[in-house]
Amino acid sequence: MGGAKVLKQVDISSAEVGAWACRTDAPAASQAGPRRTGASDAARLQPYRVQWETEREHDPVFLREWQALMAASSGPEPIYQSPEFLQYIRATSQDRAEVEILTVRDAADGRLLALTPIRYRDLAMGLQVRYWRMKLGSLHVGTVMGSGVLGEESPAVLECMVRFLLAERPRVVALSLPALPQQSLSQQSLHQLSASQRDLGICVLNGWRECHKIPLPGDFNAYLAQFGSKHRYNLKRQIRLLREHAPLELLRIDQPGSLDQLAAAIERLAPPEVKAVLISREKFAAMARLGMLRCYVLQSGGVPVAALIATQYGETLHLHNVLTDPAMLRFSIGTSILYLAIEDLCSEGRFSAIDLGYSSPSHSHQSSNRVEIRGHLLLYKASLRTSALCLAERLFGEWLERAKGWHQALKGWRARRDAARGAKAEKVTKAS
Repeated sequence: MGGAKVLKQVDISSAEVGAWACRTDAPAASQAGPRRTGASDAARLQPYRVQWETEREHDPVFLREWQALMAASSGPEPIYQSPEFLQYIRATSQDRAEVEILTVRDAADGRLLALTPIRYRDLAMGLQVRYWRMKLGSLHVGTVMGSGVLGEESPAVLECMVRFLLAERPRVVALSLPALPQQSLSQQSLHQLSASQRDLGICVLNGWRECHKIPLPGDFNAYLAQFGSKHRYNLKRQIRLLREHAPLELLRIDQPGSLDQLAAAIERLAPPEVKAVLISREKFAAMARLGMLRCYVLQSGGVPVAALIATQYGETLHLHNVLTDPAMLRFSIGTSILYLAIEDLCSEGRFSAIDLGYSSPSHSHQSSNRVEIRGHLLLYKASLRTSALCLAERLFGEWLERAKGWHQALKGWRARRDAARGAKAEKVTKAS
């Protein structure tokens, strides 16, 4: 992976093109560097200039262009595309080249058309169930942060970006989009690109999955109005029982000075496999300094009994983990802390949703959730090894989905059997 750089910019109608250009009448060539063309070719070129602009990440003019694309974006995870998240990575990583900024500009007037931060990593490929994984191999990938391109997502623009990235960074064998919406323009464009290019393959790791969002109306009463009277009564009853059990306090963790309370809750509530994947205290502190951290800790009698590990950006709270005390499950403690957190979020009036990401939530707010189908899409350089790894993941994912279906069917059968037995016992009791 090379260092960050800005390629020379010249007018597309001049004798040679200094960044990257794509033909309108044929797919871009896959040579190992920027193509150079004569003036006679200019009429057949797309009006795009693709380049690295990592060195401009602190340039006020560039940041205004970036923020304008952010404001117009409807992508699934804007927090990871933001300048603030890049600052977080810079503050917590020793590798300056871990993230680069790739842009597409109009070759005629220099307007910023599309932008994506690219983060390089080794993606483990294999078989995974929750926290257990059998690794079969790894691929060095460029991750499209936020799982979408900011700005224009046309097939022509995406093709130019993909060709440029793979040519400029030969170690990269695939483009990774971890949470790409199935109905997005980017998904359609990337599948079109794969279908038209023999040297590119595409796969969705672990299949398309449900992602849940909890919409938040303007105030808490409007949120509760979505539910029936019985549901509202049960929610309030849970909180009342908790308060009767012991003094109850909800702590909002969004400042570096309150991280001791978060650390204590994690230490008490998180099982070992969750602690192993949580970020470090230093990274929590960096997020708090940049205004991206917003966790909640629920204390009962001064003891942490539940915690929400979350980040915030714009109008969305991204919920990553729900930690609960098993001894308090009789109080529906997970639902209770979510209820209280939603009340706090609504009190500010700026939040429009809680994004739960990939999940099958069992809490009682599920009836109000909005479901979006997303998947981890890989666009890769076609090779026997990469294709075999993707095939193994796909086959295992399909088998796992069937196994989940069988498990759910078995649970349903048992529930119906138990209900029938209960009804029969009640009938016998009444008869006697």
